[in-house]
Formats: sequence, C-alpha cells, structure tokens
Amino acid sequence: MPILCALVGATGVGKTELAVLLAKHYDAEIISFDSRQIYTGFCIGTAQPTIEDRKQVVHHFVDFLPPLECYSAGRFCKEVKELLENTSQKKYVLVGGTGMYLQALIEGLPEIPSISENVRATLYARLDREGLETLYKEACEKDPKAMETILASDKQRILRTLEICTQTGQKFSDIRNNRVGGLGKIKTFWLDRPRQVLYANIDERVVRMVAAGWIAEVEALLNTVPIDAPAWQSLGYREWADHLCGKKCFDEVLMSVQQETRRFAKRQLTWFRHQTEATRFEIEGSVAGLLGQIEALLD
Repeated sequence: MPILCALVGATGVGKTELAVLLAKHYDAEIISFDSRQIYTGFCIGTAQPTIEDRKQVVHHFVDFLPPLECYSAGRFCKEVKELLENTSQKKYVLVGGTGMYLQALIEGLPEIPSISENVRATLYARLDREGLETLYKEACEKDPKAMETILASDKQRILRTLEICTQTGQKFSDIRNNRVGGLGKIKTFWLDRPRQVLYANIDERVVRMVAAGWIAEVEALLNTVPIDAPAWQSLGYREWADHLCGKKCFDEVLMSVQQETRRFAKRQLTWFRHQTEATRFEIEGSVAGLLGQIEALLD
C-alpha cells in the first residue's frame, strides 16, 4: 500500500510538524484528514499547514473546498481512493484529527439507509423553530456515543445523527459499526501529551493565531462568505465574528475560544482512545524526537 502510516492526535499536539519530517524523510506526500482545514480562506484559525510547509511537502485535502460546500467522510474516502489509484507510485503520510475520516478510510463506510424527505423536512422545520442548541441536546441524549466528537455548532452532523435515529429507530453509532469498502489496516501512531501540557499549548496557540492575523482573516471572510456557510462551523470563527460585530469583547472571546478548543481536544482524545487502533507516543518536548522511533517501526 502506498500509505506509509497515519498520525493522529488532538489539536495542538504537533502532528503537522512530525508529518512534514516523515514525508521529507521518505520522499512522500501528505494526505490530511482534517474536516476543518479543507476550506479555502479559513486558514489561520483551522491551523492549516503553512505556505512554507506546503512548499516543502505536497499536501492533499487542505485549503481546497469552497466555504459554501459540505464535505463528508464518504466523499473523503472516494477522493483519497481516486488519488491512490492515479498516483500508485507515490508514497503518502496520513495526518489529521478527524478520527471519523480515518476510520471510514480504514474500515469502510456504514451502509446507511436513505432518509425520507418527510423526516428531513421535519427536522429542518424544527431547526428553524427551536434552534440548533435544542437539536444538539436531543442528539446527545439519543446517541451520546455518536455525539462524542461533534461540536454544538456542527449543524450538518447533528442533523445527520437525528435523521438516522428518526428514520431507523436505531442509533447512528450502532449502524456505523457495519462497514464495507475500507482499505484495511494502516499503521497508526497516536501523538499525545500530558493533559495539562496539551491544554497550555492550546491556549498559547490560540494567542499565536490572533497575533498572526486571525481576526483580520475573519473580517475579510465576513465580506465574502455568508455566515450560515458550513465553513463557519470551524472553531472560533463565529465567536470572532461576534466580536467584530460588537456583540462580545476581545477578552471574552479569547477565553471562550481557548476553552472550546480544550473541550474539542478532550473529545478527540476520547475518540482515539476508544475508536482507533494505534501505537501511542507520549511526547515530551519536540515531536522531532519521535522520528527515529517511528522510522524503526515502519522499516
């Protein structure tokens, strides 16, 4: 298989840096499985690989999708398979934090029944009438396992979870256990840090993002991308939009984004602990220190 390995871990742990080092060592390209880094223009707040990183190593599935489009694990798997078929002589390193995408690629996609227009229309009517927060709470009650890594702002996945529960009378988390069409086992390495170190890194990274121009990025996006576009579901973007509209002060948004990012990291860790078969590395210091260990496991 042209895929050398997959690197997983919570946001802010250092996956991108190690992926670039590995890709350079093996003359490989990088396939990202991050459901937020896909959107064009939403660069700083989603921690897309830098221009310098992308000059050193070719990255796929980063900064390519128009903000108005939805994306799915199914489409990701289809496009990765097409890439592998068309470039069979190349080697790849997978890296990302969207565990659902990696699981779908390895194990295949669940055979989910089609959703009736009546069920879909009813849920969208409820969304308009009751709001997303109410539907999020309901989805958490009906299928807590499926909702473990889904943000309260992720309208697409919240509605999907409720659609399946309503249509089938079963939990999405149960249905998705029956899968077809996966690539099979991929060597996977889970990068982790002590919880307090990880959280401190996350807080510091949010500050660095702001210093790098995140608020200016949001301001520019407000002029070109409708606020209900799927890309705005990315962590922190709507909060900074509220700040720019005068609804929230800077310090309030900064603390909120840091807190929500820590909570998101906790959900990612829960997913990797229970849903991902991987060799775990607890990092102390730079991720570069893992390069030799991973090379030994790959060679």
